[in-house]
Amino acid sequence: MNWLAKLLGIDPEIYNQWQLHWSPENPFLIFAVLGVVIPLALWFFWTSLNRVGSGSRRLFLFVFRVAAFILLLLILLKPELEFRKSQSLKNSIAVLLDNSKSLSIKTDESLRIDLIKKALASNAAYLENLSKEFNVDYYFASNDIEKVAAGAVENLYKPHRSFTDLTSVFDELAERYPGPSSLQGVFLFSDGADLTQETGTISRNLVDRVKALGSQIHTLQAGSNEGFKDLAIEAVSASDFGFVQQPLRISLTVFSSSMGNRNIPLVLKEGDRILNSKIVEVREDTKRYEVEVEFIPQHSGKRIYSIGLPKFAGEFILANNEKEFEINVVRDRIRVLHLNGRPSWDSRYLREVLAHNPKVDLLSFFILRNIGDDVEAPTTELSLIPFPSNLLFDDYLSSFDLIIFQNFKYDPFIDKKYLTNIRKYVKNGGAFLMIGGDLSFQGGGYTSTPIEEILPVHFEEINRPFEDKSFQPALNHEYFRHPILRLEKDLDLNQEIWHSLPPLQGINRGLLPDKNAHVLTRSAKGSDDPLLVVGGFGEGRTALLGTDSMWNWNFRNVGSGGSGRYFQRFWNNVIDWLIAEPETLRLQLESDKESYQEGEQVLIKYKLLKKNYQPAADTTVNPTSSVAIEIAQAAEETIEEDITDVVTGETSVEEFEESTSAEAILGDVDTGDAPDLDGDGLADAVDDDDDGDGVSDSVDAFPRDSTESVDTDSDGVGNNADEDDDGDGVVDASDVFPLDGSESIDTDGDGVGN
Repeated sequence: MNWLAKLLGIDPEIYNQWQLHWSPENPFLIFAVLGVVIPLALWFFWTSLNRVGSGSRRLFLFVFRVAAFILLLLILLKPELEFRKSQSLKNSIAVLLDNSKSLSIKTDESLRIDLIKKALASNAAYLENLSKEFNVDYYFASNDIEKVAAGAVENLYKPHRSFTDLTSVFDELAERYPGPSSLQGVFLFSDGADLTQETGTISRNLVDRVKALGSQIHTLQAGSNEGFKDLAIEAVSASDFGFVQQPLRISLTVFSSSMGNRNIPLVLKEGDRILNSKIVEVREDTKRYEVEVEFIPQHSGKRIYSIGLPKFAGEFILANNEKEFEINVVRDRIRVLHLNGRPSWDSRYLREVLAHNPKVDLLSFFILRNIGDDVEAPTTELSLIPFPSNLLFDDYLSSFDLIIFQNFKYDPFIDKKYLTNIRKYVKNGGAFLMIGGDLSFQGGGYTSTPIEEILPVHFEEINRPFEDKSFQPALNHEYFRHPILRLEKDLDLNQEIWHSLPPLQGINRGLLPDKNAHVLTRSAKGSDDPLLVVGGFGEGRTALLGTDSMWNWNFRNVGSGGSGRYFQRFWNNVIDWLIAEPETLRLQLESDKESYQEGEQVLIKYKLLKKNYQPAADTTVNPTSSVAIEIAQAAEETIEEDITDVVTGETSVEEFEESTSAEAILGDVDTGDAPDLDGDGLADAVDDDDDGDGVSDSVDAFPRDSTESVDTDSDGVGNNADEDDDGDGVVDASDVFPLDGSESIDTDGDGVGN
């Protein structure tokens, strides 16, 4: 048929096969026509010409009839001639090249990935020969597969993916080669470090995937663990949920290889704050250690914790010495300590709100007798029970979420030293509320005490610090969106409710708001006397209410046919804000996923409110600091102005450096809600000494722990708490050189170690 192909202009070298197709789909009809009809037609055509005398004429007529018959058959059968190119398909072989970060580990002075590259180079001829009979496909493999051209492997192959997941790899491989026997074999080049598999085992899922693939798998292990020096946290098991002030246990597996015999500290942290530590006794003949660490969460919300081991010289991998994990910490109950200096209608109604709130665990004390009462009883019996000041303000103080002093004079029931404990409690994240009355503020003797320091006001000594007069509270409209003031969600309705509330009786005076205080209400429109003031101290929140007559909002409303729900809602709002419930935070973040892989795109939605809880529109957020927005704006304005002055010669370089320092830029920035660990008025974002221990953060090993600043052996435990500062295995009490890890004995006492 080559001549016909050439006649039709078809290259027979390209199209090496041909096939004839007939239009009727029924093959019986075709065979009937070709086998029966054609012979009969030829016989008829010839015999019917017997009467024609001339032989040449007879032959011409016969040929003419046959040609006409053939033309008729072609019209009926519609034959088609198909020319095709036919070649045999090759089966495939997949070459999987692990490109996870573990291949950057050295084995015998060579990187593991270099061992794979060397194996590929030495077997290049073999792989080239395979490509003549098979399609050899190259893939980079980690937790997925990425096809790469054979010629590009050398330039593109690098260890950069986070981890290897062989189950996912073989899943994708099966999807790419779905047909039976389409994949004849697999070459897997890897170090075998699959973090999704339990140590020392192969999961049933992976075994099933390999079997389902139906192909032979040949592996080459890059490197070995012989002489592999590493200390790692292999797995951390923690509950997804925890409760504030309730013990939480973390289980983990520590791996040790070629670390010798030593005691290694394990440290649990939240941020820079150490929550707990434990010593792991590492021995040469044991590889894995099961460890449990317990701690008590102090704050609610989604909290990020880290568990870490010290990093030693010569370790192959340092990144696995620490792991982070998230726990959603919630409050099962809000523990409230309520101290009342005198039984009253106000204390009665507030106590009912607290006692009937299912979230509140209330411990309430009422002072029924004062030291000056004319009673025939010794001083020690002036209370129905002895006041447990030591237990409340020393042993169990940190277990409370909120402390309320209501018209309470601390002397003689609480020693003044315990007020310092309350200051420390608030600084570390606690909440404190003082409710007015003649025994509060100046009348309670709190002037120049730690209580005045933590409150968002300072006291003015006046003759009448408490006036028994009627007044109608007035909202500060700058803060009308504040969560404490939201008695109704609708803003217009909320303002109507506030205007309709009954008047109050009795106001504390001489309370002067601090610079960063938020005055939410005043005693009257245009009055200078604040009624409700909130603020922050350290990591905690404080508030004061300058009256003891809030009960009128319940009693009078109910008496006039209304309800006391706004009274209850007000106090619930106060409690939620003071304990920093998530919905009261000014910056709220929401991510599209719970966890991400390295290199994966992250989507974070944020809701940002100004200090008065107005929406902060068109603002760029820097998540490293709660006041970074204002600082950035102030810095931009300051630096722009001062650079212009330097260029024009109006300002010297020295003056420019001074005016653009952190303290100068921060001068006009309100950092009222910014974290201030040491309570020095300077936000941690710009404070050079966050914990106020006199050691600059740049050289402080524990910048947020005022009791520690040095860690000689870098084991995560400060020298003050560490029994072996230099980490040489000899406790400081027996170590002549406690800060020198190379020496511990001085036999002759000459000051030079043995």
